[in-house]
Amino acid sequence: MAYLKIFPIKVTDKKALDYITNPDKTDEKLLVSSFGCSPETADLEFSMTREMAKKNGMDKGDNLAFHLIQSFKPGEVDAENAHRLGQQFADEVLKGKYEYVISTHVDKNHIHNHIIFNAASFVDHHKYVSNKRSYHKICRISNRICHENGLATSMPTGEKGKSYKENMEYHRGTSWKAKLRVAVDKAIWTSINYEEFLQKMQLAGYEIRQGKHLSFRAPEQQNFTYMKSLGSYYSEENVPHPSG
Repeated sequence: MAYLKIFPIKVTDKKALDYITNPDKTDEKLLVSSFGCSPETADLEFSMTREMAKKNGMDKGDNLAFHLIQSFKPGEVDAENAHRLGQQFADEVLKGKYEYVISTHVDKNHIHNHIIFNAASFVDHHKYVSNKRSYHKICRISNRICHENGLATSMPTGEKGKSYKENMEYHRGTSWKAKLRVAVDKAIWTSINYEEFLQKMQLAGYEIRQGKHLSFRAPEQQNFTYMKSLGSYYSEENVPHPSG
């Protein structure tokens, strides 16, 4: 079962590209591939494509690129197959029209793919449209690929049709859960152990309660929110294991 998230990149795509191609996360870059560009110069090549789109009057909106994340359940797939499935997924979603870099991160107990693709097509210079309809379409593509490769396909109960909406709510600042989900994602992906994960959540402004289940509360939020209530992917097994 693959869990999907998509975020627009509006400020700089180089930092995001540097993060996803980190050698420590990608088996010394063995799990990094690209289409239509080189991973080392993708930000420059993305920019050149957007400039061409601008000259042709097609560069609408302020999105530079998109960051698509495809996460698998622990033990469901190995790194090489996850990378292969991610490439197939990206190729089907983007149809050979958008440059992209894909990496498979293996530094956590859940293998996940990061796909960063240009917002402008290098074929016809049209900008990629990210909305609820396109999100459902990429979910269907991912589910079909998972099914064809013997992986579970159903999205978590209660989450279907919600992730895109809550991602957008986060960027508009209208959902406590959406904000917490993004903060937890960032902390998990950038922490090497449980203590660092908690520290990063504190630095993000969250009060932490460690009872039977881990929960967080943001400033001005009245009640704590259980991490497990964010969705099936957010079980505590996906948090970096306590050191020692």
